[in-house]
Amino acid sequence: MSNRLKPLPHAVWQAQQARIVLSAAKRLDWRRWPLSRQVDYLFSLYGPLPVIQAQLGENSALAQFYEHCIHEQQAAHRNQCARLLRSLATKRTELLWRPEVASALAVVARWLPQRCRELADWQPRSRNPFRQLESLVRHLFDQYGDVPAWVINSWTAGRLHDGLNIAELTVHLGRGGALRTFRGLPGPLSRKVEHHLRLAPAGYPFLYALRYAQLAARDQLAWLGPVLDSRLSRYLGRDDEFWLRVVDFFAAAPMVDPYQLGPVCDWIHQKRTVGVNGEPAQPGFSLKGRSMNGVLTQTAQWHRQLTQASHRTPEASLTLGSTWEPMPIPDFSGGGKCSVRITQLRTYGDLLDEGRTLRHCVASYLDSCRRGRSAIFSLTLNDTRTVTLEVQANRTIVQARGLFNRRPNDEESAWIQRWAADNCLLIPKHLLGWCEA
Repeated sequence: MSNRLKPLPHAVWQAQQARIVLSAAKRLDWRRWPLSRQVDYLFSLYGPLPVIQAQLGENSALAQFYEHCIHEQQAAHRNQCARLLRSLATKRTELLWRPEVASALAVVARWLPQRCRELADWQPRSRNPFRQLESLVRHLFDQYGDVPAWVINSWTAGRLHDGLNIAELTVHLGRGGALRTFRGLPGPLSRKVEHHLRLAPAGYPFLYALRYAQLAARDQLAWLGPVLDSRLSRYLGRDDEFWLRVVDFFAAAPMVDPYQLGPVCDWIHQKRTVGVNGEPAQPGFSLKGRSMNGVLTQTAQWHRQLTQASHRTPEASLTLGSTWEPMPIPDFSGGGKCSVRITQLRTYGDLLDEGRTLRHCVASYLDSCRRGRSAIFSLTLNDTRTVTLEVQANRTIVQARGLFNRRPNDEESAWIQRWAADNCLLIPKHLLGWCEA
């Protein structure tokens, strides 16, 4: 009798409510309703997110709009979202049918008071929902029609917090503001870099666009592929000018493989932050007075030491069996006569074995794996390791390297593309071939 009076844990109560609501939702087919009625129904809902998701369908458009426009939002934001969605429901738009754009439309609603044109005057001119979103953003916030394409593309690609606040940047530029005066930039821009930043390719995230502009300003766009293939495409710090001088060092050297830039940058980073060969870190390390042959030789020596250090560990508590939380990306197996596997490496010993076999420095990514910033995958053909892949937390494949840091061949690239497509992973254009300037 006492168990009947015992209060239920909150999670159990939510699960019970979700089951009750789900059974009721089976009798309520809101998907057949007109859009205006769906929006009214959406803003009549109230309750915990799991209960609402059970009622609407976890991955349905309406459930996504509830999560981003209503759940735990302030009244002012909910009212702006209601105004936006009710207006869109009266137009011939595909936006309200697509769960992928729910978060972007919630941001549009948040910035609606800063619009330069009235929402009622917008009409979609395409059946493609992502082009409709681009059109809507330009109509509301781009007064002069000159907001860079890569900024607008970030709305449709879900990169609204890509190193800076894309929505705020859109409003700033849409009012005629200069890029270099935007307060959210990670560092100052020269007029020349600003000019080229406006011309960066449409599909680039902010950091790629910035690297494009910096290299264009230095007349070094031929180095864009190697730069985007290195750590310079993943990190932006206070010593950014130093790393650009590393690119200058490579560009001035005759007959050097451009894709040695990535391994050299890894060696320099290790030398400046951790130390090499038992030496203390050298934060002021530079390439001044050094030769390219000397730098490549020391980089190669460091790589060999990493692959030969299976009996040594960076810290006392770390063993070869030490593991970490894997990234939620499935492994892959396939192929006909040729067995193909892409497997996530989950232990420190796995990283060392991979680096020893392919003669590169993947073992240096131990800390990134443990912190969840990156995951390392190994592509094997007929049980032979051929390519190492780095996938970042934003589900982008940022590195693909074979023996001695070679590029993937056509067969390996095809399997990487298939695996990426199966798991909705992004492959930058430069990764499997030279990047077009």
